[in-house]
Amino acid sequence: MRKSIFSFTAGAALSMVLASPAWSADGQVTFTKDVLPILQEKCQFCHRPGGDNIAGMVAPMSLMSYKEVRPWAKAISKAVVSKDMPPWDATDETAGHFVNERTMSEDEIATIVSWVETGASRGNPKDAPEAVVFEDTGGWLIGKPDLVVTMPEPYWVADDIEDVQPKVIFDIPREFFDEPRWIQAIEYKPDSEVVHHITGRAMRIGDGTEEEPEETFSLGSIAAGEDPTIYPEGFGNYLQPDAKLRFSMHYHKEVGPGTGMWDQSSVGFKFHPKGTEGLHKVNWNTIGNYRFEIPPGHPNWEVGGGRVFEKDTVLISIHPHMHYRGKDMKYTATYPDGSQEVLLNVDRYDYAWQTNFIYETPKILPAGTTVDVVAHYDNSETMKESVPKLDITREVTFGAPSTDEMMNPFVAWTYVEPDEADRLREKYGKTDD
Repeated sequence: MRKSIFSFTAGAALSMVLASPAWSADGQVTFTKDVLPILQEKCQFCHRPGGDNIAGMVAPMSLMSYKEVRPWAKAISKAVVSKDMPPWDATDETAGHFVNERTMSEDEIATIVSWVETGASRGNPKDAPEAVVFEDTGGWLIGKPDLVVTMPEPYWVADDIEDVQPKVIFDIPREFFDEPRWIQAIEYKPDSEVVHHITGRAMRIGDGTEEEPEETFSLGSIAAGEDPTIYPEGFGNYLQPDAKLRFSMHYHKEVGPGTGMWDQSSVGFKFHPKGTEGLHKVNWNTIGNYRFEIPPGHPNWEVGGGRVFEKDTVLISIHPHMHYRGKDMKYTATYPDGSQEVLLNVDRYDYAWQTNFIYETPKILPAGTTVDVVAHYDNSETMKESVPKLDITREVTFGAPSTDEMMNPFVAWTYVEPDEADRLREKYGKTDD
């Protein structure tokens, strides 16, 4: 995994110390006064007892107190300097655009480095801010769900299975859900460590007429490190009680005696208030490329994809998805006037920590905007050193197994009419890009 907290150089640490600002009159950096506030804001939502479980990724230590933090001081310094922690793989071009951004400022990094390099002192307990109180949500990042639906039967991933991707289709129990509701948030909860990812769909099969249309829409996905699907005010999807849910499961593990495991994963829904009407339905799809061949041994193979959004479009979130060989992925919007904007640049993609980049306020694209995506892949000896099971002597094509590849730049979006686009621009204080 690339998210190691031990990648670090002494030169980087020294440069951070030299750049350190002044923290107190005597120049002493302490845990209680200087470091603890940073950890409270940037780290403790995961690094605490019962901390946030992001798609099965659980923080390995608590960072709530000096006693808990002190043994990890050097490792923390290395992790923040390398920017492996907090986990955020996008460049600074889009800093501040996404609600789930996990970054530290250069001053915050310098504070932690200086604290470690000067002895990691505790300081005066009276200087400590009040402890942060976290709501008990039962492990759900979206808060306690209004509805939880679990696979009706457990699935056995046998000892001799390395990679398998079954589809499970089942009904929503009517005793828990008996009227249509607009979805506000969706979160999957993997039941076992062999779940690599889950994608879901809601399906309601009618006769194809206006009175009984066939309906299907995406329920998003979950993978290691991926945040839940959250719709902003005015957006969502309409879930009917007689809809069927389809889980497209991806189980991945080592092969061998005793490695088999049962799984019975769940999905949780938060709904908009009862009586809500007229929301914008959100699409979730990829603008990727399914026809590529990565040559044997190539260290930086480029694959591109794109889409023209022919109507005014509201972007809700962006989610790059590749497999082990994925290196980077960049989304660029070209607007009707010819100007361009980088929507997202993930310059060090990590298959072990996949982020759904959720806009703080929806991004409005004028009709005729083209979104191009370029990704690079490493099929060389360097990648084999990181993932020994990869075969770098073959051409790699699009495929479901982790040892094949994907180029799936997902987006969550909806078309709106021009007058609605103008209203949203005014609401969010934006003009055409």
